[in-house]
Amino acid sequence: MSTRERTYRFGPLDRGGWVLGLGGSQCIAVALGIVLGGFVLNTSNAGPLALAPVVAGAAYAFATVHRQPMHELAPAAARYAISKAFRRARWMAALPLLSGSTGRACSAPLPPFLDGLSIIDVGPAGWSPLSAAGGVGLVLDARERTLSGSLRVHGREFPLLERIDQERLVQLWGDALAGFCSERTAVSRVRVTEWAAPAGVAAHERYLAVAGVRAAGSDAHASYAQLLADAGPAATAHDLLLTVTIDLRRVPRRRAVRQPVTDQAAEVLLEELRLLTGRLETAGLSVDPPLSASGVAEVLRLRCDPSCITGIEGRRRSLAALAGAVSPYNCGPIATDASWSMLRADASLHRTYWVAEWPRLEMGPNWLEPLLLHAGGVRTIAIHYEPVPPSRAQRRIDRDATRLAADEEQRARSGFRIGARHRRAEEAVLEREAELVAGYAELEFAGFVTVTSTDEESLTRSCAEYEQAAAQAGLELRPLDGRQDVAFVCSLPIGRGVAARRWAP
Repeated sequence: MSTRERTYRFGPLDRGGWVLGLGGSQCIAVALGIVLGGFVLNTSNAGPLALAPVVAGAAYAFATVHRQPMHELAPAAARYAISKAFRRARWMAALPLLSGSTGRACSAPLPPFLDGLSIIDVGPAGWSPLSAAGGVGLVLDARERTLSGSLRVHGREFPLLERIDQERLVQLWGDALAGFCSERTAVSRVRVTEWAAPAGVAAHERYLAVAGVRAAGSDAHASYAQLLADAGPAATAHDLLLTVTIDLRRVPRRRAVRQPVTDQAAEVLLEELRLLTGRLETAGLSVDPPLSASGVAEVLRLRCDPSCITGIEGRRRSLAALAGAVSPYNCGPIATDASWSMLRADASLHRTYWVAEWPRLEMGPNWLEPLLLHAGGVRTIAIHYEPVPPSRAQRRIDRDATRLAADEEQRARSGFRIGARHRRAEEAVLEREAELVAGYAELEFAGFVTVTSTDEESLTRSCAEYEQAAAQAGLELRPLDGRQDVAFVCSLPIGRGVAARRWAP
């Protein structure tokens, strides 16, 4: 029996382009600069003036501003300038006299980056008796034509397990996600959002006050009270949600049944959630029933403004708990203001990062612990998965291998050096092909980290701490400046965010 420890390594980000690794916008900028320079030179014979468009095109293609490429920063800057010019960056909800909805879909007043979302209550899931009380809440995205449902998942002390048990659980987690990688699946993406916030030790203190009456004044009582006092600032609550999104255009239509496509999609989604629950439980995870409509509303409300948790907890202890602490009509913020480097939603400030680089070295199964266990305030880690059907995966591998070979030949013919990044990309393609032949599934993925605070000073401090914690885990975080509003959507348990690739099922 082999005792070799299993390690994991991420391939480099695919930065292939049209010519010599240059992207489409870079090639267009350079070509346009040369064409305009030639036109100026032919019309006015002014040599220095003809260099201006060439320099401008080269600057757009190759220059960097604050360590960010100009060709990536310029579109975000243009979008931000337009939103400021037309006063779209700031939004305030209209306050109606009567709230709520008597229909099946509850459309809350939402900011532009959440426009088109509504929460649907589809009733209890037949396979989950625990959901009978509140039903199942699904998020309908009318703009992107998707339907999403979420499960709350609980781990079982992963950091405390032996290395071999951690490797086994990671493999089982991969098997759970691989179930979506079929040829005609309606699932377009899967999102994992792990939200962490200071929890305090109030529950433990209440337990000590009740259960420790007999031991009051003893050394054990004093020791436990001191432990709570020391652990209070570091106590953190974690909330892990797994959101499955289906594309309404991929849902098979049953012509013999006169039923709206939304109802058919809800049935397909509930079945996918049922199957996923079984796979997750096989992987050793505890899975709660699908979130109800009020549960989805509460999650969205807390993610947008964690400072409202005190008011929500107070409503739980009142009669409002009978109908849900948060109404689906009240799930969004009252006001938002998107600046260049942050988003304000009610009383909270958010700053979202994109994971630009993943670990390049061999890592163990617990490599993400420095970021997950860092207690530095409120933050959300979101991983987006897009299942790739096997036939599509093979075509992508063939395309990437051909493109890398052609790029290497062109570089060699032009006298450019073939770097280690290019060699590593070729190795990654070969590894993907070997894994696909061995029967493993392929998923595209992207990572985001959102840091939340109540003021700019504490937000800046928390961001610096999480950037350092991410670096310890081998991650490079890049702030999505100029688009913090749409970037914040990527940290919510809904289907909207990263644009999914389109292919015929």
